[in-house]
Amino acid sequence: MLDDRSAIEHHKYSQRLTELEKRSAAAQQQRKPSKTHVGNKIRGIKIKRYVSNGERVLKLVVLFSVILLFMLYIISPLSKITTLHVTGNHDLTKEQVEKNTNIYPGRFIWGVYLARHQLTKQAIRKNPQIKDLRIKVTGPQSLQISVKENALLGTAVMNNDTYAVLADGQLQRTKNADNGIAYKRFDGHKKVLATTAAQLGKLKPAIRNGISSVSYQPTKDYPDRVIIYMRDGNTVYGDLNTIGDKMGYYPAIAASMKNKGIIDLQVGAYSYDYGSKDK
Repeated sequence: MLDDRSAIEHHKYSQRLTELEKRSAAAQQQRKPSKTHVGNKIRGIKIKRYVSNGERVLKLVVLFSVILLFMLYIISPLSKITTLHVTGNHDLTKEQVEKNTNIYPGRFIWGVYLARHQLTKQAIRKNPQIKDLRIKVTGPQSLQISVKENALLGTAVMNNDTYAVLADGQLQRTKNADNGIAYKRFDGHKKVLATTAAQLGKLKPAIRNGISSVSYQPTKDYPDRVIIYMRDGNTVYGDLNTIGDKMGYYPAIAASMKNKGIIDLQVGAYSYDYGSKDK
C-alpha cells in the first residue's frame, strides 16, 4: 500500500519537474533573439554604411572636379582679359593707365588679380599722377581698374625744365605744357613750389579752376609771399604756408567787392580796389 502511494507521488513530482523544465525552456526561447531578426539588422547597418561611404566619395569627386575645372580655366585662353574698363581717370588716358600698371587685354586675368597689390605699388612708383588703384574682376574675361588721381594743377618752368605740378606737391618732368595754373618765378625754389602746390591742392576744384597763375614774390616783410592771379580779374596776396586754408574764403570776399581789386590773405583777410591802396 505504501509502495503504491510512493509511486504515485513520485510520478506526480516527475510531471511537475518536467512541466517546470518546459516553462523554463520556453521562457529562455522567448528571450533569445531570432537569427532572422539579427541578420536583417546587420544587413540594414551594412546598407547604411554603403550609402554613407558613397555620399562621401561623391562629394570628394565633385570637389576635385570643380578644382580641376577651375585650374584648367586659369591656364586656358578663356581666362585671358578681353575687356578692360578704366574709371576715375581725368588727366590720365586709358593707355597711360595700362602702360603704368602693365595690365592689358591678353594677360591672364587671375594672374593680374593675385598680383594686384604689387601692380598698384608699381604704377604709383612709375607715375606720381596715380594716387591709388583698385583692381576688380567683373567677369570671366573682364577687369575694371578704378583710378584715383593726383590732380594736375598746372605746369612750372624752372631752369629750362618743364614740370607738371600735382595736387600733393609732387613735381613730374613733362614735355607738354598744361593749360592749368602757370607757376612763375620759382626758379631754384623746388621746395617752395612743392609747398605751394600742396596748399593749392587742398582747394575745391571750383576755386582752384579760377586761378590763372601763381607767382613767388617774397619781400623782406613777407618772405613766403605768393601772388595769385585769378581768372575773374582779382589778385590775391597770400602766404605759401597757409594759402590753401585761407583761399577757402575767396568766393565770399570776392562776392562782397564792388570792383575788381586786391584780396590780401597774408595776415588776416581784407580787400581793396586797384589803385586805392598800393601794397
